[in-house]
Amino acid sequence: MIVELIDHTAKIAGLYDRADLVERLHIAKERICDPQIRVVIAGQLKQGKSQLLNSLLNVPVARVGDDESTVLATVVYHAETPTARLVVLGADGTEAELVDIEMADLKDDLRRAPAAGGREVLRVEVGVPSPMLKNGLAFIDTPGVGGHGQPHLSATLGLLPDADAVLMVSDTSQEFTEPELTFIRQAVEICPLASIIATKTDLYPRWRDIVAVNTAHLQRAGIDTPVIPASSVLRSHAITLNDKELNEESNFPAIVKFLSEKVMSRENDRIRDQVLGEIRAAAEHLALAVSSELSVLDDPGIRARLTSELERRKAEAQDALAQTSLWQQTLNDGIADLTADVDHDLRNRFRHITAHTESVIDGCDPTLHWAEIGTELENAVATAVGDNFVWAYQRAEALATEVARLFTEAGLDAVDLPQVSARDMGAGLGEFKSVARLDAKPIKAGHKVVTGMRGSYGGILMFGMLTSFAGLGMFNPLSLGAGFVLGRKAYKEDMENRMLRVRNEAKTNVRRFVDDVSFVVNKESRDRLRLVQRQLRDHYRAIANQTSRSLNESLQATLAAAKMEEDQRNTRIRELERQLDILKQVVDNVDKLVSS
Repeated sequence: MIVELIDHTAKIAGLYDRADLVERLHIAKERICDPQIRVVIAGQLKQGKSQLLNSLLNVPVARVGDDESTVLATVVYHAETPTARLVVLGADGTEAELVDIEMADLKDDLRRAPAAGGREVLRVEVGVPSPMLKNGLAFIDTPGVGGHGQPHLSATLGLLPDADAVLMVSDTSQEFTEPELTFIRQAVEICPLASIIATKTDLYPRWRDIVAVNTAHLQRAGIDTPVIPASSVLRSHAITLNDKELNEESNFPAIVKFLSEKVMSRENDRIRDQVLGEIRAAAEHLALAVSSELSVLDDPGIRARLTSELERRKAEAQDALAQTSLWQQTLNDGIADLTADVDHDLRNRFRHITAHTESVIDGCDPTLHWAEIGTELENAVATAVGDNFVWAYQRAEALATEVARLFTEAGLDAVDLPQVSARDMGAGLGEFKSVARLDAKPIKAGHKVVTGMRGSYGGILMFGMLTSFAGLGMFNPLSLGAGFVLGRKAYKEDMENRMLRVRNEAKTNVRRFVDDVSFVVNKESRDRLRLVQRQLRDHYRAIANQTSRSLNESLQATLAAAKMEEDQRNTRIRELERQLDILKQVVDNVDKLVSS
């Protein structure tokens, strides 16, 4: 039905020689006719994402192993014959190229695949003849977002705005960790249609308790996302043995039900809503010209009032265009404010992380706990970058809405909002270097003994010489006691000085790591916001041009209608009434689809 609405509107736009609206509707038609429904599979490392996908499709499309198996985003779609290919950077470093590979190569690490010829591999695309994928469903298996610094976190978040749904995988060995719950919160803020798959229920007898605890965690965090426990191993055995009861026990039918009822039905389809907005906006542009001409033809006394009517319409048009011209100032100011706010937000997050890490360093011996400190620091920084990205994405959408409001206030009933693409925002920040190692090593017992003896020797020698004048020997109770006191003091001072040096070195490494990350992220943030500015500018410039053209053509239609002869007028009235009726039906149907 949506395609029919587009065709009806485009036909009328063609009659009025509105190539701009025809192109706009053509793009909308391509978007709504895109058969792919994208489902991102994401989660922490070693939670069973790849095995879940293989069991769901009953095809070994994803690499499974004890190490980090998924190292590249893998897109799996329907194909009559199994095919696999790499998407690599072009020779000039910009245009992506496709390189065919063998299906057997999927079990290897493809980041440095020989077929890529040394070029960077962006993702893997796999086509398989799976019945589940026949209706346009496509899965995107992502690298795990855990590990030191969570290197794949930003890239995974960057896939979510373009996804129709997300399956977040977490095994039932333990309850949600803090980074895991943070990632879930970040993901659902970008892609609300989501489900959490609690995997490996066959391995852990107390999986029901873990699911109950995790559900409580989600409720406390205000996250209304369903949790589906499942076992990929049982699913695989059920398919091999054709055992229906075992398949029910694996609980994979619940996942299939979620995909069919919530995802495939596009219950919360953002693309559908955006396309409907495009249709409504185009129909209103055309209705403006049609109704203007029709009102002139229907009014027999229009000749007498033509001059004053045109003047009034010209004044209204100028006011409306003056109002819409404010969008450029609003956009420029908004981007400037957003850039400053995003930079301040990131610096503020990093300041708190640095202060917390330095307080931890001051309370312990960094040489003994540096691995734990470094892991905590890297995870905290990665989480801060992810939160900053999500916040920037939401603020960019809010800015787009604010600019659209100016057009609405200028007299347009609806202005379609552009889709702010996270890929255009430079979400893939890549991998950061780990925190540098400490040069200092833990003090061994021998060093402590030597330090104490060095201080004791000086005390014994000094007080022994003094007491020798009193007729006592070099080694007497006074000299030995003084040697013990001075040795203890020298040992304590040496330990304090050494600990101060170690902690300063640790703090320097922390600050250097945070500065390096800040340098990269700030550059990426500015670049992505500039891309957002260009995206919004080009979108709303087209809207402004269309608004201006619609107003001018309505005035031209009014003038032409006043000069039309009676017979032509009657014929034209019938044609305009037919066109206006079609446009009204288009708007009414769009409103029904939006409210349904």
